[in-house]
Amino acid sequence: MATTTPTFVLLHGLLCDGQTWSHLAGPLSRLGPVSIPRLSGLSSLPAAAAEVLERTSGPLIVIGHSMGGRIALEIARQAPDRCAGLVLMNTGYEGLGEGETTRRMAQVEAARAGGVGAIVDAWLDGMIAPRTRDDAALMRSMRDMVLRSTPDSFAGQIQALIERPDATALLGRIACPTLLMSGEEDRWSPLDRHHEMASHIPGSEVAAIAAAGHMAPFEEPEACTRAILEWLGRRGLASTATL
Repeated sequence: MATTTPTFVLLHGLLCDGQTWSHLAGPLSRLGPVSIPRLSGLSSLPAAAAEVLERTSGPLIVIGHSMGGRIALEIARQAPDRCAGLVLMNTGYEGLGEGETTRRMAQVEAARAGGVGAIVDAWLDGMIAPRTRDDAALMRSMRDMVLRSTPDSFAGQIQALIERPDATALLGRIACPTLLMSGEEDRWSPLDRHHEMASHIPGSEVAAIAAAGHMAPFEEPEACTRAILEWLGRRGLASTATL
């Protein structure tokens, strides 16, 4: 019987877009089909997961960064039989935290009042490793990406995050190979949280990305790509001859 090659589904985070995967998509495309959904119009993480499942077929290797990691967990909840592998980057699993709604809605109100440009600098500053601030080209590229978002898109994504399901009980039911990754300097989704997730997901692995914060796929794209490709090879999800 022929084996169906899994599709790589790449899910970006809040205020990001397909640029997140500019370094990873090429190498993955040599291993199988790649899908990079647009998430600018979402307002529900479960609905976004359902749409991904509807627009793809067969087995999936789902790679999610930040908010995208939350959607990846929802895909694993809705269609565990289609998940051949999961990579959860700079993300989390718990439900709404104390005071989180107030903080997030304040950002939405600021964006509605002054545009996304009113929040971009403070938002990025909380997401990066200190040394990233000195990389003017990278900062400009990430800033330009964030400014491609609209206040309405941002508000929808924030609503989706506020209403996110708690995935605590789901973790122990994840049966596919799983890689958890975070930047060693991620203050938003710290590495310790990924080790905590790994303690609940049977057979999972953790990769620490040095000199990176929450925006690890931008800050250290080569290290992230290498960690994912090596994991795919170890878990038999890609031929080591192509890595």
